[in-house]
Order: sequence, then structure tokens, then C-alpha cells
Amino acid sequence: MAAEDKNPIVLNFNDSLLHKSDVDLLIGPHWINDQLLNFCFEYYEKEQFSHSADKLALLNADVVQFVKLAQDNDIGNFLAPLNLPSKQFVFLPVNDNQVVNQTGGNHWSLLVYIRNKQEFRHYDSLEGRNQEIARTLAYKIQPYVQAPRGRMKVLEVESPRQTNGYDCGMFVIAVAEHLCKELCEGYTIPLNDLVNPESVSKKRSQVKELIYNVAEEFGT
Repeated sequence: MAAEDKNPIVLNFNDSLLHKSDVDLLIGPHWINDQLLNFCFEYYEKEQFSHSADKLALLNADVVQFVKLAQDNDIGNFLAPLNLPSKQFVFLPVNDNQVVNQTGGNHWSLLVYIRNKQEFRHYDSLEGRNQEIARTLAYKIQPYVQAPRGRMKVLEVESPRQTNGYDCGMFVIAVAEHLCKELCEGYTIPLNDLVNPESVSKKRSQVKELIYNVAEEFGT
């Protein structure tokens, strides 16, 4: 049996390609991979919150990993097509992997630039775990979002906490969606009231259902 028959493509959506093995990670208890996180970010930006595409950017894990570890003189041209200086809100998934040209790592958190506040906000479901990495990344990307360095702040924000060792990526997905609703749609229910271990566990099946719905709508 051919390898593609054992692990068929479930979804081919813009830049996201998901195989059955990727989707199966959502059944749990498993860490989700970069492909699943990238799909959710791409779906939020291009479909769910497309009404705010002029002010919203959700970067995929590969882009963030490059920015985090590349030489400064390589970053500008790489990010130029994203037009980040025009965006009001820039979302960056942060991981603790320090290997060049390889995404992954052991822990995910979320860094968000809010232009009108001139601040980066870091949401970490394991308090303090990625703090220094996120802070370094914020100052690394600062020139390319054109944040005012002298007034720019990097804040550790109170974030929903995971209670297991594998849901960090799902927390990033859930927190990112909630913040998009707050920032782009005026959603007023507090983050910590809706995002919690129980809702994040349910989010796994919701993302799985979304993948199959998008596959049916857009084809594979």
C-alpha cells in the first residue's frame, strides 16, 4: 500500500496541507503539531475574521521560527509581503525550540502586538515558561512591525492555565480566536471566563469538525 493511502490528505486549504495523521492528533491526549496550528491561524485570518483582514495578521509557526532565529539582515525582505506595519494586531505563536529551520519544541504560547497600545502581550498557559523567548522575539520583530521602541512594552498577561502537559498548542488556538473576537468584533466576555481546560478539551473536536467542513467546502 502506498504511503499516501495510509496517510491520505484530508485538507488542502491555501497554504495549509493536513494529512490524516495530523487530524488524528486532535483526538488526544496528544500535542498538536505546527500544521494544525498553522491551519487554524490561516482560517481565522482568511475566513472567520476576513472582515478585518486589513488590520489583522496571524503569522504561521514557520515564519515566527525564522524571525526568531534568523540574522536581522535576512528578516526584512522575508516579512515585507505581509505588510505588517499596516496591521493593528499581529499574532505570533511562540515555541521554545532554538534549532534553526525547525519548528516544534516543547511548549507553545502566544505573543500579540497591539498597535494602538504600543505593546506586545504574551499569553502563556504555563506561567513564565516562554517569557524570555517571547520578550526576545518581540524586540526582534519590533522594527518590522514598526513599533516605537522607546515606548514599546512587553507584558506578561494573565492567561488561562493548562492542567496537563499537552494542551499548550490548543490553548494558543483558543486564546487567539477569543482575542480576534475581542479586537475585531467588540466581544466583551473576558478571556478567562470562556477559555479553560474544559473548553479547550472541547475545542479539539470543534477544530476537527472545522477541518472536515472546510475540506468539504473548498475540496482537498
